[in-house]
Order: sequence, then C-alpha cells, then structure tokens
Amino acid sequence: MSDSRAIGVFDSGIGGLTVLSKLVEMFPNESFIYVADTLNCPYGVKSPDKIRNLVTKVTNFLLSKDVKAIVIACNTATANSMHLKDFVKIPVIGVIDPTAKYAYKHSKNKKIAVLATNATIDSNQYQMRLNKFRLFNRNKKYFVKCSEFVTAIEAMEIKTETSYKIVSDKIDFLKDKNIDTVILGCTHFGLYESEIREVLPNAKQVECGLPTGLYLKEVLEKNGLNADSKNDGVINLYTTGSPEEMKKQIKWFDKEYQNIVRIKL
Repeated sequence: MSDSRAIGVFDSGIGGLTVLSKLVEMFPNESFIYVADTLNCPYGVKSPDKIRNLVTKVTNFLLSKDVKAIVIACNTATANSMHLKDFVKIPVIGVIDPTAKYAYKHSKNKKIAVLATNATIDSNQYQMRLNKFRLFNRNKKYFVKCSEFVTAIEAMEIKTETSYKIVSDKIDFLKDKNIDTVILGCTHFGLYESEIREVLPNAKQVECGLPTGLYLKEVLEKNGLNADSKNDGVINLYTTGSPEEMKKQIKWFDKEYQNIVRIKL
C-alpha cells in the first residue's frame, strides 16, 4: 500500500528549506509542498496568539492541498502548534522534540547551548524537553535568544562581515563554557553554520532536518503513508511574499523545484 499525496512543509520564511533539503534527500520518492510565510516573517518576535493564528492559516492552506502529513519546519511555529490537534486529522510533525532528543543523545558532556528565536526560548519548549533528560543544571545549559539572526538571513546577510559580527556579538560569551553541542533551534540558523563555527569551532551543530526526518520516517511507516518506491518526487514552493524576492534568497537551495507561487492566506 502506498500514498502518492504530497507532504506539507512550512516555515515563517526561507529557513525551513534547510529542513526540506534534508527531507528531499531522505525521501526521494515523496512529493513536497513548501510554504514560506515571508509576508509575516519573522514569527519569533510576535505574540503567541499571533503566531498560533498564522500557524492555523498556513495549516489550512496545506490541508486544502490534500497533503498526507505536515512538517512544521519552524521551531517558533512548532512551539505554538499544540492547538492543531483539535482539528487536524493527519500526522503533524514538529521539529523541537526530535531535535532536542537527538542533541542530547549525541552530546558527550551534556553541555548544550540552544540558539533560537525569542518566542521559542520564551515558550520553554526546549527547556522542558531537556529537563526530561535531567540536563537542567545551571552550569550545563544555555538558551540564547537570537531573533535578529532571522532578519539578517532573510536579508541575505550570509557569510558577510555583518553576519559574522552579528553572530559573534550574540554568542561570544559561550566560548569558555566547554559546550560540545549547539542546537540550532531555528531552521534559519543552519545558514549560519560558518558564522557559528567561527565562535564555537569544537561544538557539534545540530540542525533540525535530520532528526525531524528520522521521526517522519517512523510516522510514515507506522501510518502506511509512504509513496511508491517508483515515484519521482516533485517540489512545489509557495510564498506569501514576493516570488521574485524568494528566488533571489534561495540561490543556495540546490533541489529542483517547480515555479514559486504567491498565495494569500
């Protein structure tokens, strides 16, 4: 039994494409519909009510496309998505839980830093999950609000003098903390891999893509939702902002996709 319907993926902007890129590699037979809510980006400085409202609107759009599962490729949206269970009947996979578990499992000294948006840190979602792993020691965890990274990345400040300074100014204080693992608790932050490595060269950076993909694999198999192994997956991109602007922003995205279509939520 197979299911050829697409998997929906969304983020506040282009950052979730770092997750989509990994998913495409892991699931070559699956089709994906990606929504970048660029018009309302960034989510990380908005109120929880506003974020939940936006999450609902994007989810409803994806449901209208008859997707078989939804991956919330955005930590801030994941932290404000609990309400979806009240009306969404298909699997919804967030990035926070699998990413936190993966980071803890692969950290040797359990000294972990979480870099995320203001709203994600304020939601305490990562704190609660790492607390379950008995990691809640004042000397061993650091939660850093980095919403300004999102704004800079969306403005295409990547591997520039400005981007290195923004990151250094924010996380330089972590240099002497003996951190061995950094959770990139915003899907945009994978685009700052070089900038973060400049400050913390010995720390393993954990992005959301692989851990989320591993969990998605379990969900698809459990629910009999895998596409036929003979399928050729197709990627459709949607944005609430300017398709032309998004095309310029995602030159680094190396997966083949259909035209970028503008939508109104």
